[in-house]
Amino acid sequence: MKILSSPRSGPGFTRTPSSPEIQDMGSSVNARSPRPRAGLSSMFMLFVIFLLSVAPARADEKVSVEAARRVAIQHNGRVKPLDSFARETVDRLTGSPRWKGQDPMATILSILAEPDRWQEEPFLSVPFGPLREKLELGRKTTHVSYSELISTKKLMRMLPAIVEKQQRSEKLTMLENETMELYDRFVTFHGLISQELRLLPPPPGERVWQVGRLEEALQAGRSANYPARWRLEMEVFYNRAEPFRIARFLYLAAAILLLMFYLGRRRWTALAGGSLFALAFLTHVAGIAARVILGQRPPVSNFYETMLWLPFVAAVLALVFERIYRSGLFAFSAAVLGSILLLLADHLPLDSSISPVVAVLRSNLWLTIHVLMVVGSYAPITLAAVLAHLYGFFYLKGGAGHPALPSVGLFLYRSIQVGVVMLAAGIMLGAVWANASWGRYWGWDPKETWALITLLWFLAMLHGRFVGWLKGPGTAVGTIAGFFLLLMTYYGVSFYLVGLHSYAGGSAKPFPPLLIAYLLGEILFMAAVARKAVAAARRPV
Repeated sequence: MKILSSPRSGPGFTRTPSSPEIQDMGSSVNARSPRPRAGLSSMFMLFVIFLLSVAPARADEKVSVEAARRVAIQHNGRVKPLDSFARETVDRLTGSPRWKGQDPMATILSILAEPDRWQEEPFLSVPFGPLREKLELGRKTTHVSYSELISTKKLMRMLPAIVEKQQRSEKLTMLENETMELYDRFVTFHGLISQELRLLPPPPGERVWQVGRLEEALQAGRSANYPARWRLEMEVFYNRAEPFRIARFLYLAAAILLLMFYLGRRRWTALAGGSLFALAFLTHVAGIAARVILGQRPPVSNFYETMLWLPFVAAVLALVFERIYRSGLFAFSAAVLGSILLLLADHLPLDSSISPVVAVLRSNLWLTIHVLMVVGSYAPITLAAVLAHLYGFFYLKGGAGHPALPSVGLFLYRSIQVGVVMLAAGIMLGAVWANASWGRYWGWDPKETWALITLLWFLAMLHGRFVGWLKGPGTAVGTIAGFFLLLMTYYGVSFYLVGLHSYAGGSAKPFPPLLIAYLLGEILFMAAVARKAVAAARRPV
């Protein structure tokens, strides 16, 4: 068995393969499957822990999978407990947080202990239909086994042409990108069954594994780089507690109760809804605080974390506005927004791991000031979009005389004002950061350009409302249309355009059907509101 004991700065074994690695791996598949090396090692101790966990425990030696959760390893540039590694790896390989409902720790330990059996298991996710056709898998076959990829060699035959395109810096097609994604899963699984793991031994004086005689074997390799016990305990607790999942259900319950209050004016629903909203907010804060402490950085280093930060800022603004207006609509809008965004963050194929930031983002001062401000500015604009839908709903239901329209229109206007101020500040601070990082204040990068377009749109709307060009329905429709621009700035640029702010580097990705359905629904909703407003304007007084 091969075990790597690494310093804190070393990389993990899971990473994007380079061209030579593809060639080496392609030639190695003709050989027999990797076999673990013999000898007593830390990996062998993990194996023993796993075996003892499925056997009846003795009274003097209680051992279970729990004993291995807090073992610190080096992975993807960060020291983390084995529990986090297991969750991230299972999700990466299978596309699901759990494989057949099994605890990710039990899955990973089983793979390490019985690699031969798991090579035959259809464990690697193949979500893209055209790639399944290329691999001659069934239309409904969503996973493939490691051994099948080796025996058929179809995946390896597809790689050389893709590598040549990468070397020529050519843009890859959607199929080619998905092929490289599958190859990355293949390499990751190969590392698992080869039992390559960077394990950090515990420091002197700590008894992280209560496993009797195995403790003596661990003492020989202890390291001063081992993280504090409380940090490992905290990360394992964070993984188990799933605070953002709890928060989204609390936000949803709060939204339902606040809606009931607004429709029926029952005081108990307002109190219950407000209490649940506060509890959801505190749970949300606790989850973000845990990621900040564990990652030792601001909580916006990847797209997943921005989807946590945006509803958090919306909740903060809702609390401030509720303190001023005491209407319940801001809390309702923020609760709806929080439940939707946290649900999407949990189900979209995003990297939720607490990973180190890229080099250009390591200036924590500018990361904190610029990125938190820009992403935070999306919150009031998104709040305004929710309020715009409420305005449109009331307008379609009761016309211009609906009693809720004046207050909803005012709240919509206030949200846009806050969003414009924050977005303008974020863009200006971003220019300062760009000069410090790239030596220029403005470069017409896609993110810069679309952020400016969004800002100008909402500035024009504020001006139009101020001078009387836009009335209530026009402001609502314009806000929803401006939200489309914000979606392009936030999501479209990040995954579909090439630039310094792109997460996918402009690589082709499937356009989500859910997003298409949402856009079509929004267009129909705006058309209905606009049609009624035009008809009312033409009606003789």
